[in-house]
Amino acid sequence: MREPVTTFSEQEEALLKRSFAEISADPRKASQIFYEHLFRNAPDAQDLFLNDMARQGDKLIATLGTVILQIGNLANLKPTIEELGLRHVAYGVQPEHYPATGAALYKMLEDTLQDGLTAETRAAWEKAYAAISHVMVTAVENRKSAKPLSAWADEDDDDAGL
Repeated sequence: MREPVTTFSEQEEALLKRSFAEISADPRKASQIFYEHLFRNAPDAQDLFLNDMARQGDKLIATLGTVILQIGNLANLKPTIEELGLRHVAYGVQPEHYPATGAALYKMLEDTLQDGLTAETRAAWEKAYAAISHVMVTAVENRKSAKPLSAWADEDDDDAGL
């Protein structure tokens, strides 16, 4: 998988922040739209959500806000985004859920921003989602390929104490 571009122009940052401000004006509506589209596109994803969906929606918008408001400093957010990816896999999220999630995000943007969703704004969101989802999936892949701690106990103890 090719790593997406993770730097954003001032214009892209402004478009993301401005559109997020519009979305977050009614976070419950935005998150409801998002989850309706997600569950329509990936019905199996609904089984991953056992908690109060209003509370889950609040978390979604808060997390989006954290990332979008700091999008110009994405490198500093990388550990937080990696941890988010690892948490999501613990909930049962699979790599194949990411395209459906992106599609639900873009549909939520369309429904919420309507005519305010310009081609430039959508492109900025697509770039941001590609970068964020790449970090999340890569963190999971790296964790899976890492040698488990229990494997160390099975090896020779010749180097013990080094």
